[in-house]
Amino acid sequence: MKKVPKRSHKRRIRWKVFIPFVFLLFLIGYFFYSLLNLPIKHVLITGNNLIKDYEIMEETGLKEYPKLFKYSSATIKKKIENFDLVNSVKVKKNLFGKVTITIEEAKVLFYNRNNSAYVLSNGKEMVEGNFSGIPFLINYVPSAIYERLVKELANVSFDVLSLISEIEYAPSMSKDIVLDDTRFLLRMNDGNRVYINLIHMDRINMYTKVYTLLSANGILYLDSDNENAYFGS
Repeated sequence: MKKVPKRSHKRRIRWKVFIPFVFLLFLIGYFFYSLLNLPIKHVLITGNNLIKDYEIMEETGLKEYPKLFKYSSATIKKKIENFDLVNSVKVKKNLFGKVTITIEEAKVLFYNRNNSAYVLSNGKEMVEGNFSGIPFLINYVPSAIYERLVKELANVSFDVLSLISEIEYAPSMSKDIVLDDTRFLLRMNDGNRVYINLIHMDRINMYTKVYTLLSANGILYLDSDNENAYFGS
């Protein structure tokens, strides 16, 4: 019985399909190559007032305008968060080579003479700096009350903080009995004095309206449970 010879089948390359496929792979490869080598063309920093642009550029490594994807947005964000003055930060990139950095800064609340440090609204302290228009804390405050003081002053507007020259811890006493251990004396730049406690600290925000009604310098009592403010000489 004769064996039937096997026929060999040659595979034909379908050039009409292969060439467009190769060209598509080339385009995809070129796109990703260009994307990875895309340089940063513009850096926009907003929201910063106390921190300088050049400090942010140096800290993040963006000073030399590197490739857009050399540093991730998360990496840039983490580096900016190293600044004590930063409350929060957002970083966005687009394919046109633009990096947008939006910063929310902490407020400088006061200068603590006890440890020679600036106290910020985020609870951090800075030894270095030169900030004007802020009050001085002149005496010791127990730690638990101190923490509450920082938290309450963080809600006071900066315009009002700039009117305070000194903050003194001044508990309300009757003979040897402490009536209110959260009371403070605020010495104002205009010569007035204000007694206020932590539970009513938000009342100091109305000072700009109150002091225009005062005919002479004196003492303003805002620490009362009564909603009315009392003024004395």
